[in-house]
Amino acid sequence: MTERFDRLVSLRGDPVKGLAATAWATNLSDLDRDLVLRAVLAATRKLLLPEWIALHPDDTRPQAALDAAEAWVNTKSVESIAQAKATAKECTAARGEMFGRDHRVPEAARALAWAAGSKDSEHLWDALTAVEGELLARIALRAEYERAPEQRRAIVDALRAVLMPAEEAAPAAARGPVPYTFSGNFSVGQQLIHAKFGNVTVAAAGDKWIDVTLEDGTTKRLAQKPK
Repeated sequence: MTERFDRLVSLRGDPVKGLAATAWATNLSDLDRDLVLRAVLAATRKLLLPEWIALHPDDTRPQAALDAAEAWVNTKSVESIAQAKATAKECTAARGEMFGRDHRVPEAARALAWAAGSKDSEHLWDALTAVEGELLARIALRAEYERAPEQRRAIVDALRAVLMPAEEAAPAAARGPVPYTFSGNFSVGQQLIHAKFGNVTVAAAGDKWIDVTLEDGTTKRLAQKPK
């Protein structure tokens, strides 16, 4: 998976339009379609919507289309498909009104709405093409052409966050014996230091007690705080 993301970042692409839809398809088409839809939804929301909302606070057509696409992937209901198609049509109107000026935002949202219930993934790749095209248009508007590579990387990182979520780090195990206290809670096998008995090991544990084995092999019962 990491290799395909690296490949997507390194591909040259058109300086104005970015990667062709076929490039996205080549690298992502074998993945679960619903998961890819969620990933592209996340990328669109993260990378395109904030500026759209700032510039067009009263126009929520792209947001409605994205919400409808997510509703479909969550429910797969007939009603959700109908709602997605309706919002896609609204985004077609928004795209026409904005053409040449932020039009790729409703275009990406429209493609994702059409992806709901679609038999293939073509609309997903169209959405990614629109996302990259919009990001490139924004830096061109500001003459920040040197930022072009980081725009694709931002898309790939957003996709990666959904397609390859980072595993939660396991809590670090306590190293060495820990001081015994009756207000603590301990588990079998844990090593403790007791003020009277010295180094001990928890041999059994109940709700309010633990049995510990002393260094001489004898066993003592101690209190512990209930879980």
